[in-house]
Amino acid sequence: MSLLINNSHGRLAARLTPWDERALGFVTAEVTHLQVDHPGQATALLAELEQWCATQSVHYLFGRIDATHTAAKAALLQHGYAFVETSLTVSRSGFANLPPVPRGMLPTLRAATVDDIAALRHIATTDFAHGRFLEDPAIDPQRAALRTANWIEDLVNAGLAQVAESRGRTIGFHAERVAADHSNCELLLTGATGPYAMLALPLWITALESLAARSIPQCTTLVSAANTGILNLYARLGFHFNTTLSGFRKFL
Repeated sequence: MSLLINNSHGRLAARLTPWDERALGFVTAEVTHLQVDHPGQATALLAELEQWCATQSVHYLFGRIDATHTAAKAALLQHGYAFVETSLTVSRSGFANLPPVPRGMLPTLRAATVDDIAALRHIATTDFAHGRFLEDPAIDPQRAALRTANWIEDLVNAGLAQVAESRGRTIGFHAERVAADHSNCELLLTGATGPYAMLALPLWITALESLAARSIPQCTTLVSAANTGILNLYARLGFHFNTTLSGFRKFL
């Protein structure tokens, strides 16, 4: 179920997110687009949005907007929305000149199966600390972690996840979505488990080299601005930081 408003006041789009509801325990919805030229233009848009939310029994409404769009940010603050996290869009074009890593340290990637789900859910639950729900102090941490675990299971079932292995041991996972025309790859969720954190850089290099081997020219992803470790890793890997997004939410 989705909502689209496009009129003289501006443009707003939203959708229900049942995959988040499954973990958080209440109905959730995401604002996927908000465009206004002046804060006052948002009043009618947000009123219609919240009316739609009421008909759908939405309890938690969230979204992200470009951090440079001050009119939209001002409007959200004026209508009781709170900003709870910041994230960055990053990208890399071409995969030459990756940092040197001894070949013996590079993990291997294989397609994840249902037999891997329990191990991957455990990694997602215990080793991920960043993301819009994990960084929202109003969300129960256990439910936020459950949402991440559910996400990796959904990615496995969709055939988008891979298991990272080193010397026969599972050290993490990598999930990606390649565009139908192979023009881009969206990096969805990647990470090494705590005991193998030293293999994080080799894991990302393995994933990027796999893209190069398939002649995919570029990749994009979204990362929490609070996750300084991964930001440093992306900088070392030659990624470009493109856009800053402000994450907001409101309980209804």
